[in-house]
Amino acid sequence: MAALGESLRLLSSRGFRPAAARLPCRAFVGSLPCIKGEVPVKLTIEDWDFLEYPRISLTGRPSFLPELLPHVDVLGCLCYFAPGAVTLDRYDPATALAQCLDQATTILNNIASDPNYRINDIQSEFPAHWEYGQLSSPWTVFLGDVNSETTSAGYFILQRGEQKNALITSDPDEAVRLSEALGARLKTSRYQCWLLQSDVLPHVPTEMPRTVKELFTWLNDWDRYLSSSVQKILGEKSYLKQSYIAFAVRTPVGWIGFGFDLDQVKRIGYAKNPKHYRNYLHNAGGDQLLFRIAIREVSGSFVHSRNLSYRDLYNKRVTVVGCGAIGSFVAAALVRLGAGTGKLGRLKLIDPENLGPENLGRHVLGYPALMQSKSEALKNELLRQFPHSFIEAHTHSVIDHAHVFAAELIIDATGEETVSEYLNGIRLQRKAKTPILHVWIRGNGEAVQALWADAEGGACYRCLLVPDAKTHRKERFPLLKTEPLRRTDGCRAYTPYAVSAPMHAAALATDMVCAWLQGNPSPRFRTRSQENADVLRVKNQNPPRMMGCAACGQH
Repeated sequence: MAALGESLRLLSSRGFRPAAARLPCRAFVGSLPCIKGEVPVKLTIEDWDFLEYPRISLTGRPSFLPELLPHVDVLGCLCYFAPGAVTLDRYDPATALAQCLDQATTILNNIASDPNYRINDIQSEFPAHWEYGQLSSPWTVFLGDVNSETTSAGYFILQRGEQKNALITSDPDEAVRLSEALGARLKTSRYQCWLLQSDVLPHVPTEMPRTVKELFTWLNDWDRYLSSSVQKILGEKSYLKQSYIAFAVRTPVGWIGFGFDLDQVKRIGYAKNPKHYRNYLHNAGGDQLLFRIAIREVSGSFVHSRNLSYRDLYNKRVTVVGCGAIGSFVAAALVRLGAGTGKLGRLKLIDPENLGPENLGRHVLGYPALMQSKSEALKNELLRQFPHSFIEAHTHSVIDHAHVFAAELIIDATGEETVSEYLNGIRLQRKAKTPILHVWIRGNGEAVQALWADAEGGACYRCLLVPDAKTHRKERFPLLKTEPLRRTDGCRAYTPYAVSAPMHAAALATDMVCAWLQGNPSPRFRTRSQENADVLRVKNQNPPRMMGCAACGQH
């Protein structure tokens, strides 16, 4: 109660007075003291824990503020803090509210006093201003893979219950795959969307265009080549077969879309002479209202590259040997990095075993995959989530796989030394250029390790052992202080560890794949331990070959 009283006194001292609001909201009206004058606003507090920032809305627009404002939506709501940028103190609400009001004042001062601030901010966030700078909600359209040289692409309708979304793609197979992944009914459409591109940042107008005539003026102010491309399309016959025309434009800050309805009588009358309809749009038909399109990219190229500052696994062939605990999490990460996308891209999964109940507690798959082939079930699950990927499942042993090295990268996620030794030996024997990333769990999950082995001359997998006839498999880099706990289940022995261990191992492997994508997988031998693990310290390094190694023959 004391904190609430301090908040009310703070607001009162700044000239804010209570206003009507639906409980549990509290609202106050007042003004922000900007450099060029007062700006009337309404402050609405939905919760005093500040899970959401208090809402500040402009209730009037003074003459010193331009019509088109950055950070202000069509309803006048001011975005003064980016979501999650600032944590407001729930135990000191008065200070929190002061922070909000001061930041809002700073934003409005910048808008009023610096034209470049306004233009730069609107340009950098132009798609958001374009989509929500109108009272009616924009038409949300999915954008799939479109060839950069394609000038138009077809519409497909994805319907899930009452929800409908249009998909623009030049690949009908993509539409089928996406509809299956979404569980949506797919409808084809005879309509086309015209695809354009501009390398120029969108022009910031005084007001966003609302009509066709205003659109033409804005396009000409923005990019004359883009403007002439639109005019060229309007001089062709094909668009007059539709009841409306729509455009999607790729810009340096993202896609924007727009369109307008066609006069049904005139489009038929001018069907053989579309230039007459174009002239109509420049004159009496120029008052036709626009509709704006909110374009949401759903293509694999966008999804897998959006969060990276380097190239993803597009067009690369990647093989995962072992689809157990480690391999399942590794494969799930790889497909999110773009494995299996592109005309050449493949993600190959190799594992001869079925998923048993003993695997479920530490595997990415669950009961629906019980007693199914690990590689097949994992493939199906990954394709359900990422239908753009090309994934192969092989249900036989890697020993029986003739083309295992037909890849740009092999990941050995078996955690079995015999398989790792086999792959290592084959790589050396064939002098293969394909690198192998070995990854495994140590002990009962106290640590995980990985080795990147390739033709660059560093240590091979066998180099991690010391050639010593008196000691069986003596480690070159000792890690464990005690023998791990082992259990038996009938005639099967296993090492217990929690699901966090394969996730930990997969994260290590994924980090090394990302390093490779950036040009350097070093350090090639890495160890990560749990914070409370009682193990020896092994530094991350690029170990040289081991003298006397039985595999690579270093003498």
